[in-house]
Amino acid sequence: MTTNKMTPINELILSEMKKQEVSISAMAKKLDLSVNATYNALKKPSIYTDRLAEISEILQVNFFKILAGQLNIENPINPQLEKLTTENTTLKEVIGLLGGNK
Repeated sequence: MTTNKMTPINELILSEMKKQEVSISAMAKKLDLSVNATYNALKKPSIYTDRLAEISEILQVNFFKILAGQLNIENPINPQLEKLTTENTTLKEVIGLLGGNK
């Protein structure tokens, strides 16, 4: 298993806040937290999912999707899906040759 270098969530949030010109104090007010608590939360490279959902709504950015996009996970369904698609195509051809589906 290879580990990916993921951008820490606090960096993503702070970057978006800067882009949207949202100050720490404005974010604190929207989160109903003190400025100090907000600053401390955004210093950490991790965050609770419920808080991330709240911040995502405030900034109108899906940080969950951004984080998921940084993961290098193959979809285990794809190989099986390909096999089933091939089988389905073959069966349709056989049914057609046998005179079915008229």
